[in-house]
Amino acid sequence: MVVSKPGTQVKPSAVHRSLFAIGLLAVAIGMTLLVMSGRDRSLLPAGAAALLLGVVLVGSYLINRLQAEAFVDPLAFEPPWSKLARGAGPPRLPAPGKLAAAPSTAFAIDKLIDFPAAPTASRPAQPARSVPPPPVAQASWTPALFDQVSAQQFDAVCEALFAQGGFEIRGQSHGTAGGVTLWLYSRNAQQGTDSPAAVAWCKQWSGQPVGVRELHPLLDLMRSRQLKRGTCATSSICSENARKFAKDNGINLLDRAGLLALIAGRTPAQQQALLALARGKR
Repeated sequence: MVVSKPGTQVKPSAVHRSLFAIGLLAVAIGMTLLVMSGRDRSLLPAGAAALLLGVVLVGSYLINRLQAEAFVDPLAFEPPWSKLARGAGPPRLPAPGKLAAAPSTAFAIDKLIDFPAAPTASRPAQPARSVPPPPVAQASWTPALFDQVSAQQFDAVCEALFAQGGFEIRGQSHGTAGGVTLWLYSRNAQQGTDSPAAVAWCKQWSGQPVGVRELHPLLDLMRSRQLKRGTCATSSICSENARKFAKDNGINLLDRAGLLALIAGRTPAQQQALLALARGKR
């Protein structure tokens, strides 16, 4: 697949352009032979073969271009809710030529990327009452809360959750269908460095288990930036094939149980900030 840096135009390689030109030529020759086969039937097989070859080459070129443009990431903003999760306003940049943080500051990316797998805590059953109580807003994170949030609220929670882990976040929304791609940048890196530490692919996939097909776009993004680790966050569950595929390709699967375990490790104030985002309050 053709890969480009953010903000640049995707250009096909010389090989792809040559194959495209050969494909157009083959289509033209095939059409000509098919027309001539009306008088000479012996030209029909050659014309059909040339036309088929041309269609394959041209189609391969167009598909390659479409796939390349689908995963280009013109990233140029920091989501406002990542600031809310940190409890800070606009980020303060250091003086030119200085590090964003002291060189001795500890930074362990694996501590954020390799989330611990923990069983979902079961909520104690409420005693039966003759009169149902009025609805009360959720006071803490539970598995049922993920079924109540919209796709956009889930995306906001994921972005804030990664920002709380000490990363600068640059995100790209997947549109009205929900989902967001998050590029995670180390705050210890020098200013001007445009190399993400990791990438996260976040989407609900409500009522649908995450399979291998859902992980391929994330793997393409990792390869486009030569990243060895990535994370797929979802409020759904993951199939066994997806878990094996993720393990073989350096992808950490963060399902509903993993999200709850990660949120439980945050401070009470951070958990409340995430709850506010889940309820649509910013």
